[in-house]
Amino acid sequence: MAMRSLEATIGTKALTMGVRGLIDDWLAYCRDADGASPSTVEAYRKGLQVFTDWLRDTGLAGTVTPAAIIDYKGWLAAAYSSQTVNLRLSAVRSFYRWCVVTERLPVSPAASVRGAKRPKSGAHKRDALTNGEVVGVLATCQTDLAGIRDRAILTLMSYCGLRTIEIHRANVGNLKTQGDRLVLEVQGKGHTSADQVVVIPVDQEPVIRQWVTHRLTFREHGDSSALFISLSRRSRGARLTTRSIRWIVKARYAAAGVVGNKTTHSLRHSAITNAIRHGASPMQVQAMARHSSFDTTLGYYHEVARTENPAEDFIRYEPGAVGV
Repeated sequence: MAMRSLEATIGTKALTMGVRGLIDDWLAYCRDADGASPSTVEAYRKGLQVFTDWLRDTGLAGTVTPAAIIDYKGWLAAAYSSQTVNLRLSAVRSFYRWCVVTERLPVSPAASVRGAKRPKSGAHKRDALTNGEVVGVLATCQTDLAGIRDRAILTLMSYCGLRTIEIHRANVGNLKTQGDRLVLEVQGKGHTSADQVVVIPVDQEPVIRQWVTHRLTFREHGDSSALFISLSRRSRGARLTTRSIRWIVKARYAAAGVVGNKTTHSLRHSAITNAIRHGASPMQVQAMARHSSFDTTLGYYHEVARTENPAEDFIRYEPGAVGV
């Protein structure tokens, strides 16, 4: 049976009023009655902010069902570690459980959704694209307006390691020059994270500038600030949603014949591992990838070294081998 949304349950008060007020009441309960630490309350607040933003971006704010929660879990898993996925889901579960206990809702839509399984090894669950696959995906972008836009998106993902959420949030005003280089200020995964800079390779600058030239002609339509916008008749000029960005990338994968466990995050994975293979230092890669933890960056180095310079290649059993 479909689960009624919070908006439907509490009446005509929309997300910006009714549900926001409920979230504030729940956070106060966590802090005052449940004895949650300030850090836990803040983590819950961030988790619900990410969830409500996702509902808004996907158009599901009025249909919060168990299936919607599962979709949200999948969206999280495509961009975040299992630990972060479970932290975000914990906030959603706790909120809806409180709504049931306080009789705001009859049933929690998140009750049956299980957390993400932690990987048993440090290897990434999503494969990087091969060099040939990246070239092939970029080659699917023709010289029409959609092709120019999509190539710019794919370029920022495959050459600068941008995440889907960073593409979604990027504004035209975030493109700037520093010294003699074109850079893009991006806001990372967290809503409170500070802006960071990615440097666009010189030979890829024309790709970005070509899209900006066309983008500026849309100033009078839709979201005038968004760098990447919809070109469809229905939502022309509106900021691309994360779902639309994933659809664009997957469509380009299909057109290029990309196979395997490849997602939008695979382009970021490709950018990082390609930089490592061509000699970038750990400090340079951490700056490009905008990893808050240096251990995360080192994980990519270990993964590359494991397959390209494995200990197994040093094993010798034939007569005369060293150590025999």
